[in-house]
Amino acid sequence: MSEIKDRTIQEILQTLHKIVVDRSDLARWTLSIERAAKILNKDKSDNITLEYYCDERINRLFVRDAISRDNLVKSIQVHMPLLPESIESFFTVFKYNLKKLKFNRKK
Repeated sequence: MSEIKDRTIQEILQTLHKIVVDRSDLARWTLSIERAAKILNKDKSDNITLEYYCDERINRLFVRDAISRDNLVKSIQVHMPLLPESIESFFTVFKYNLKKLKFNRKK
């Protein structure tokens, strides 16, 4: 499984640990968003990964295809009204850039 190589998304993920007050809270929210996206995706083969490890300040993001990306975006939108203000703006920017992520079409 490879990580997403989009520079803008990687930069956003790198700034995350600087803006979060409660890192364990962020870890719980990313897990909740990831689980909901996997349910939307009927994901049985790890097509979506969104993880934040608060002790190591490590972010992992993987989406296999456009459908997986769209389901992750939907999950973020569903969770948006519930997110604490401290991370809501991060997820707004992250969602916007995630929507623009392109995938190569297989022929």
